[in-house]
Amino acid sequence: MKLSELKNLYHKELNSRYSEGEIDTIFFWVAEKIIGKPQSILKLALNEEWYEFNERKLLFHLKLLDLKYGKPIQYILGETEFYGMKFFVNENVLIPRPETEELIEWILTDVKYSFVNIIDIGTGSGCIPIVLKKNLKEAKVTAIDISQKALDLAKINAEYHHTPIDFKKVDFINDNIDHLGKFDIIVSNPPYIANEESHSMDENVTKFEPEIALFVPDNDPLIFYKKIIEFAQNNLKKEGKIYLEINQHLAEETRNLFLENFEVVELKKDISGNDRMICAHTLKTIN
Repeated sequence: MKLSELKNLYHKELNSRYSEGEIDTIFFWVAEKIIGKPQSILKLALNEEWYEFNERKLLFHLKLLDLKYGKPIQYILGETEFYGMKFFVNENVLIPRPETEELIEWILTDVKYSFVNIIDIGTGSGCIPIVLKKNLKEAKVTAIDISQKALDLAKINAEYHHTPIDFKKVDFINDNIDHLGKFDIIVSNPPYIANEESHSMDENVTKFEPEIALFVPDNDPLIFYKKIIEFAQNNLKKEGKIYLEINQHLAEETRNLFLENFEVVELKKDISGNDRMICAHTLKTIN
């Protein structure tokens, strides 16, 4: 069997869900994973007869079934690229997004020295703390999550990248968290999507990505941001800063919430022009 025949099959079966360019990209990601050779070589071998193509044909068909069902390619391959680094992912963690890369870039641009104490709240795959530790070698990094399965995967990613991080299982909303220590940087991409917004989201997100990492109650969509502010009262150092991803539809509400508690609050747009990130520092003195 020729690789071009499998590629044509992917186009035939997936053309109602993806564009031609997307199918090409997906197919060569899959082929690279299954055959174990670089895409550049596979593209040159499209019309050649390789025994690997016949031998592993079933794997191509199984992954095609997952794609037709709407399963994200990152979960099918078990990995994704984030900030130029490979991260293992599964359905216990969110797939890292480009917007989070922008949040990390903001932090790295602001930080003037590497000896900082950082905590990531709701770490998921561990992509945020791992990238920060990779770029801030002397930083002490803590990462917490409510999900043990997410933490297990985050630890695998940290080991893969040789980044020592202190992972802790914590229910951030309900546990006593003051004992975690004091931090120069609090960072988080917390759940912020109201349940009522789920109907307008892509099915491949709502069907496969973990609800616990996405959704918050309709009657309290800023619950995590309120808790982060409460945590900061005792756990953010005097010169420390908070960096967060936010719900673009609640940008002003989030900004106003932080302005009630901090002297300086900056709202920042992502590359698509949406209000996506916020930075706050200098806690207000309570009289």
